[in-house]
Amino acid sequence: MLNCANITVILVPHCASVSRDGWAENHDDRPLSSAGQEQAQELARALGTDIDAIYTSPTLRCRQTVEPMAAASGLEVIDLPELYEAAGFHQPTEWVEGVYAPMGATVAGAWTAGRALGALARMAGTQVGGNVVACSHGDVIPVLLSLLAGAYGTSLPSLVDRGGWYALQLVDGGLTITGRLLGDS
Repeated sequence: MLNCANITVILVPHCASVSRDGWAENHDDRPLSSAGQEQAQELARALGTDIDAIYTSPTLRCRQTVEPMAAASGLEVIDLPELYEAAGFHQPTEWVEGVYAPMGATVAGAWTAGRALGALARMAGTQVGGNVVACSHGDVIPVLLSLLAGAYGTSLPSLVDRGGWYALQLVDGGLTITGRLLGDS
């Protein structure tokens, strides 16, 4: 499925952010909360500097999640629009409305997973043999992991909360997915 020899992708849900409730500005600009900022610092310490590339959704909360890692490792953060949140699974519009409305969420979830898989393939194609961090959203990550687990015939990992991550290890055509929480050894 993904044509790469060996790569580890650390898939990070953005850390705790300011609540959507009451946020009147553009949601792309919604920042991490103070607890989320602490989580981002802890995450950077936990993952260390053995990182070859850092990718993120273009939203502020995702960028703020990986900035401490980027600073520690001296890497540039690369925006990937394919990691952007699904925002209620309303895309692709012509396939989730009208006659398709009854299956709209399923179609939109598949579309979102496909976009994220495209981002993963792009990362794998440019970082073969590396350790890559990718930050995305709580609606994108589950559909991507479900797609991958189904395609590779592997189990879904334990769920992680904000500040945790999923390690996707692609080795010789196989995939292992594990979930990690901050503080796990």
